[in-house]
Amino acid sequence: MPQPLQPLIEVTDLSGRIAAQDKATASKVYRAILQSIRDGVLKPGDKLPNERDLSEQFKTSRSTVRHALAMMSAQGLLERKVGSGTFLAEGLMQLLSESDLPVAAHHRDVPTYTEILEGRLLFEPAMMALSAQRADAEDFALMRHHLAVVRDADQWLQFKEGIYGVHQAIFRATRNRFLMQVFDAVVADRRAVQYDGRSNLNGPVGAVVREQTLRELTAIVDALEARDAKAATSLADAYFTRILASLSVYG
Repeated sequence: MPQPLQPLIEVTDLSGRIAAQDKATASKVYRAILQSIRDGVLKPGDKLPNERDLSEQFKTSRSTVRHALAMMSAQGLLERKVGSGTFLAEGLMQLLSESDLPVAAHHRDVPTYTEILEGRLLFEPAMMALSAQRADAEDFALMRHHLAVVRDADQWLQFKEGIYGVHQAIFRATRNRFLMQVFDAVVADRRAVQYDGRSNLNGPVGAVVREQTLRELTAIVDALEARDAKAATSLADAYFTRILASLSVYG
């Protein structure tokens, strides 16, 4: 007989792990759920409480909980089963753990991955408006080219280079030299530490991570090509929030 689900950790208990730039309460709910996974309260395949129960546990509105769950579902972290409820995806742990290490202890002069993501989350989603307005056919072709690299990469290093290629093409589309220089510095820092010294750069890319990353980046590019700046901004915010949250919990 399945054991009853224990209460999730309260959002207030996570104040030390919630970054200051998190404006939306939904992001805090998102992080609190991930924290409960780390603490063993929730496991892949577990059924989540309904929206009403979650809103009571987190002391927030049902619409906020619905937003957090929708973001997690869109990112492949949840599985919704008609007539049964909402469950944590079976591949959740692989998706959250197969990322760059949060700290490069042997490179103190280079910003950590977490620091870079915190900075990018502050401005990169808002930057999508410029890319949506100014990108031309050549820019979109370059974005699609790098998406294909992400899709077809045999090794982790190729996979990461493809991801940064997509982002670099998006920055290029802004036609803003300052922004392009900022991202060039980001790429240089990541390469300088070999993606925080990941031990298996020549190893294969996990299928769950590849599919999730490709789905998220493709959605951003699709929104940009549709000139939908609002959608691109929202998708980019969710993308960086998901990665930063996984580092906060598993770092």
